[in-house]
Amino acid sequence: MTADNKSIIWIASYPKSGNTWVRFLACNLLFGPQDSAAAFSQLAPDVHELRELPRLLAPRMLMKTHFQFSERMPLASETAGAVYIVRHPADVLLSNFHYSQRSGAKGSDERGALDRYVEQFLGNRGDPRWRQLGMGTWDENVRSWISAPLPFPILTLRYEDLLARPMVEAARLQQFLALQRTAAEVARAVAASSFERLRAIEESDIAARRVGIFYKPYLQPSIRAGRRFMRAGRGEEGRGTLTERQRRLTAEVFAATMQACGYEAAISSPALREGT
Repeated sequence: MTADNKSIIWIASYPKSGNTWVRFLACNLLFGPQDSAAAFSQLAPDVHELRELPRLLAPRMLMKTHFQFSERMPLASETAGAVYIVRHPADVLLSNFHYSQRSGAKGSDERGALDRYVEQFLGNRGDPRWRQLGMGTWDENVRSWISAPLPFPILTLRYEDLLARPMVEAARLQQFLALQRTAAEVARAVAASSFERLRAIEESDIAARRVGIFYKPYLQPSIRAGRRFMRAGRGEEGRGTLTERQRRLTAEVFAATMQACGYEAAISSPALREGT
């Protein structure tokens, strides 16, 4: 990958598509295994949490974004490249639902809350909160990064492929970042980015009340109720949780973009059958 005198490599995605996972993986490949969310946030800051835009002094700087790409996006003119993570929209929907519930304790009618959220998500083609913040619908976000011709190189990673073959996808990432890592070094980076490892970091941050990605004081009721940022780390969970009607509507609403990303826009596979 060539930077052409530009500094930022975006780690980009629609919310709840695996951005934190890939940021940890990229930092582990670039800087060695990370053991704190605070250090990780310094190495790959979140553009949505910056009070002011950084001075771009380093030749290469990782930065997270959930914005859909446009020339109006903050620091768009400094883009050297991007890694875009895409995830099946049914799983994105379910993960966003659980994320939306983190600000409170668990309710007694979680299924009813999920059903209402599904209708809202599908009716708006994504979470309306994210659209208001410049992230677009799920379709708009994905296509803005991977469909339109862009003036910089981009690597697309699918969440499901990262789960199924992490070493292969990590090797693709290190090649894109122009790194030269041995197989053993890639394996260490993958292990240091596992769901179990990130959950351990989250629990450590919660225990120490270190404010950052995983812990914020206002989340205490949700934390006491057992809700976590690193919640499941699985594929096809949304498709197994949604009803047959909800799965069918998801496929209908997002069919074109799903197919562009290599997802089958159908509900006929065994993984999508009722009750699985």
